[in-house]
Amino acid sequence: MATTRDPTDLRGQESDTDAQQHRHDTKQRQETEDLKWMLAHRQGRRIVWKLMGDAGVFRSTFNHSGSVMAFSEGQRSQGLKLLTAVMEHAPEAFTLMQKEAKAHDD
Repeated sequence: MATTRDPTDLRGQESDTDAQQHRHDTKQRQETEDLKWMLAHRQGRRIVWKLMGDAGVFRSTFNHSGSVMAFSEGQRSQGLKLLTAVMEHAPEAFTLMQKEAKAHDD
């Protein structure tokens, strides 16, 4: 059951906002640590590389059908978010993933 806060209780509202920000920051830190852990392992890097490839990060989403292209661009957007996180938190892992994928293809 949701509690109703007094709209004039500015300290209470500030406290709620601080608590929400703390939960958000904690979640972000955990997600970053989880990603770093995954990228520290060859199996994790293979999974991340496959997810980015399946999302279409490395190819064009152009299609004559607008709905197909919109769907593909939505997938690509998610893949780009993953790529951005990798490049922000573990850029060396991206280079390593490229080398490992190339070695696997050869």
